[in-house]
Amino acid sequence: MDVRFHTPNALHIREISKKTARLMFEAGFETVRLGLETAFFDSRGSLDRKVTETEFRRAVSNLKDAGFRKEQIGAYLLVGLPGQILSSIRKSIMIVKENHITPIPAYYTPIPHTKMWESAAASSRYDIIADPVFTNNAVFPCMNSFSWETISQLKKMVRDPFESIQ
Repeated sequence: MDVRFHTPNALHIREISKKTARLMFEAGFETVRLGLETAFFDSRGSLDRKVTETEFRRAVSNLKDAGFRKEQIGAYLLVGLPGQILSSIRKSIMIVKENHITPIPAYYTPIPHTKMWESAAASSRYDIIADPVFTNNAVFPCMNSFSWETISQLKKMVRDPFESIQ
């Protein structure tokens, strides 16, 4: 069959072995999105324990060895988490780019009754408990250093191969 597959939802990095990557390539996968979330591997405890740096690098290598081009591979990075500092976002973008794949910002939306809800409500500039409209990720409710200029800089950093950490 002549088919093409795309993974708009993130794939679990740990599961991308050499065999899995080869089978994905042979099956016709065109775009692969990895669920990295952050490249601050030592401080992932507040998020999860999905992936280590070694597993991330191995998955990227396996995909490239299977025949995927760097333009086909991207890694989602969460932006706007409670307590997240801008330098960690910039560093994560650079680590993804150092692996010659595309960083893809995924903007955090606080969701009631989730593990991070309490910290999101405590860190938000808005009263997200009283008015859920402020949970919209377009306003980055949990980022203390939010500005449209900052978001523009991050977007430029993602698309510009020569943009470095400031």
